[in-house]
Amino acid sequence: MLKAMAGEGGGSGLLININPDEITTIYKHLLAIITELENNAVPNIERLGNIDYYTEGKAKKTMAVYPEANRKVMDLYDNYSRAAALVVDILNTMIQTDENIAQQIIAKLEV
Repeated sequence: MLKAMAGEGGGSGLLININPDEITTIYKHLLAIITELENNAVPNIERLGNIDYYTEGKAKKTMAVYPEANRKVMDLYDNYSRAAALVVDILNTMIQTDENIAQQIIAKLEV
């Protein structure tokens, strides 16, 4: 569990607890969702988008919502991808923080 003070120089007095195991679990779940969308949803959405099965009739306007619905699913994919990128950014920040702390300890120990 990483504990850090929030704010500039850690001076705001807010304690942030970060559980690396939970962050990596979140990333794995996001990645599973992204993979599922890439492997199943996206190809089928593309196939659906190429089918012109309803050409005329009273429901023609209603059928026009399908391309928008397909775009919404692609927006979902984009949102999960952004969330995964943010989690990776958090993990990278944790790595950099750990390296900085290690360098400070080494400097204080004069090793």
